[in-house]
Amino acid sequence: MVRLTLSMALATVLMCAACASGNPTTTNVPVTTAGRPSETSGVTAGPQVVEPTPGTFVGADGAVSTINDTSRIVTLSGDLTEVVWKLGFGTSVVATDVTTVYPPEAVGLPVVGVGRFLSAEGVLAQAPTLVIGDTQTAPVDAIEQIRSAGVPVVILEVPTTFEGLYDKVRDLSDALGVPERGATLVQEIESDIGTALSKVGPVDTEPGVAFVYSRGPDVMLLFGSDMTTQPLIEAAGAIDVGAASGVNGTVSVTPEALVTAAPDVIIITSEGLQALGGEQGLLAIPGFTETPAGREGRILDYPEGDFLTFGPRIAESLELLIDDLRAVLDDQ
Repeated sequence: MVRLTLSMALATVLMCAACASGNPTTTNVPVTTAGRPSETSGVTAGPQVVEPTPGTFVGADGAVSTINDTSRIVTLSGDLTEVVWKLGFGTSVVATDVTTVYPPEAVGLPVVGVGRFLSAEGVLAQAPTLVIGDTQTAPVDAIEQIRSAGVPVVILEVPTTFEGLYDKVRDLSDALGVPERGATLVQEIESDIGTALSKVGPVDTEPGVAFVYSRGPDVMLLFGSDMTTQPLIEAAGAIDVGAASGVNGTVSVTPEALVTAAPDVIIITSEGLQALGGEQGLLAIPGFTETPAGREGRILDYPEGDFLTFGPRIAESLELLIDDLRAVLDDQ
């Protein structure tokens, strides 16, 4: 399975230090879309030794970064960690944020907190030469503090479509100076997704699926359009009922919202389901038993670090969802 970039976990990070070698620079310019380095050269693929040509990269936040040292990388999202690893820079990653759950070699690295609640001190304590985040990395003041210390911070778009995922891989590979590897990885991901999609069979009626995010009874959110769960649900041959009922982003779960959405299947993170006391705890919340999914017990749960990560393993999540939807619907 795959990890989606939408983790709502909270964490704090401690202490500070200085940044490391090289003199990378970051300049804000009036550019609003991600760009490629002005000059790159091919690098022989290999998992251990990576010597990218220094280049200039325009991030999704419009900041121009000159990257001349990739020896110490900090990643601020689990999907970015996975892409960096797949591009051959795993041995250069010195720290990640709490959403990194894969690959196993990355899990034991120091954790700088949560990218959405960034502490510049915690990042700088790792003496990074490059920090990689996305448009959900915040606050901006922390990003600028890292840049002021002489460390480039590359910001990438958060994809909510498969094409957006491919663009993110290409952009990150360009920033690292290995565009050929990025092109190869995109081809691999596309092929894997195509294989997963071949398992979607014909149906008389597309089932309605709701993705509910929870960290316990006090945090219950229904996901809708412009979330990374939507392309997964729709690619699996289902209707995202949150998006179909007009939810853009997320809304708090209410009995009325659930009844209006009327999902045939409910998906929830495994962590959230456990925090609620299991399936019985979920169905005890008003509104859930009034849905077709609740009445029939069609509840699917997946680890947050897998299902909510829009990265190289996305096809695994898609294939599992396709199989599980078929199983729970055929059982009824």
